Amino acid sequence: MTADELLRELKDIQPPAAPDWWLITPVYLVTISAIIAIAALIWLLIRQRRVNRLASLAEQDLQRIRSTYKRDRDTRELSLQLAKWLKQVALLAFPARQLESFTGEAWLKFLDESIGDDSFTSGRGKVFGNAIYRKQVNVDAGLLVELCEQWLAAVKPQLLQRGRD
Repeated sequence: MTADELLRELKDIQPPAAPDWWLITPVYLVTISAIIAIAALIWLLIRQRRVNRLASLAEQDLQRIRSTYKRDRDTRELSLQLAKWLKQVALLAFPARQLESFTGEAWLKFLDESIGDDSFTSGRGKVFGNAIYRKQVNVDAGLLVELCEQWLAAVKPQLLQRGRD
């Protein structure tokens, strides 16, 4: 064989084919799995924090209303603020279409159903009906705030559930 014949038989060097994905070293598989697990854990923690945040914000707002009352001692303003707070938290905890038409006695019945007794229709929460809009409101502020705290404790599961949705 001559040199020219030998040169004609030479072929270019071919790189090997890429290895299949299941041939990846175990270190890479463990690393990828750990990254996925950490991402899932962070997602769950953020979601849980968001869920608890709704209930926490409602509690903080109630405490703010209470401290404003302790400073000002205005029972009418307290009852108006608590009525507004009840409506806001109810809108967070329950579907809006369920609450849109509730005013007066229907609103008090809804509050009673959500707490499981008649504290709003015949008890100290009756002030949250139409009586709240009178110029002079005579209520026991401590009992009214306590009733709102009981109501929040009763609707907290719905509030947490809505936060998850």
